[in-house]
Amino acid sequence: MEQATAGKALDDIVSAERSRGGGDHARSAHGDAWGALTRTHAAIVQRLQEMLSAADFPPLPWYEVLATVAEAPQEQMRMGDLAEALVITRGGLTKLVDRLVKAGLLERTFCETDRRVSYATLTPGGRDLLAEMRPAVIAELEVAFSANLSVAQANELRQTLDSVRGSACAS
Repeated sequence: MEQATAGKALDDIVSAERSRGGGDHARSAHGDAWGALTRTHAAIVQRLQEMLSAADFPPLPWYEVLATVAEAPQEQMRMGDLAEALVITRGGLTKLVDRLVKAGLLERTFCETDRRVSYATLTPGGRDLLAEMRPAVIAELEVAFSANLSVAQANELRQTLDSVRGSACAS
């Protein structure tokens, strides 16, 4: 729902730019690209959510947390680093991690030298669930992308989006 609202808001911005008498073509092109990106993201997220639900898996945010923590050294991440990696507020992450801890998929561990530093650490149950979910998610993404992008195009898209994200995070 939130993603659909963001896409609609962006459509409104792009329409407003165009209605101001044509405006700057580059600005409209960038607005159009942004709108296409958000609508594509929302469509793929919805597709993934539906697939996970049909397979009786937890929701996509759980997968994203488990996969991110699994890729970290020793399968643990500082909470702040995890929030940054997932582009989520610390408060939102805390609530999400609480649910994963309650489900036995993560545990909170603390730094031995500074108890103020906490980590999200993957449990064996989290590792097992991720191993079940990952092939389904990868297969769904392959279907969503491979029909329209070659491997070279997918790599180019990733590089372009990494560049845009890098400049957005730097400002």
